[in-house]
Amino acid sequence: MQAIVWWIIPVVATVVAVVWVSIANRPRPPADTTDSVAEHERFRAAMERTLHRAPLGGQLEDDDAERDA
Repeated sequence: MQAIVWWIIPVVATVVAVVWVSIANRPRPPADTTDSVAEHERFRAAMERTLHRAPLGGQLEDDDAERDA
């Protein structure tokens, strides 16, 4: 009886792993073109934003100093 109890754990873990892999690898529907273009545009806009940090010399530029003051 104890051997059966010890075998339940790996058997259940194997079944759960097989179910998870089958769900994770299911075919995905094709992405909508307008959604993917909008996501790409949001990504590009985020990458083009600049951070307002001091340059390596430690001095803020005049425009940055006026804005921060």
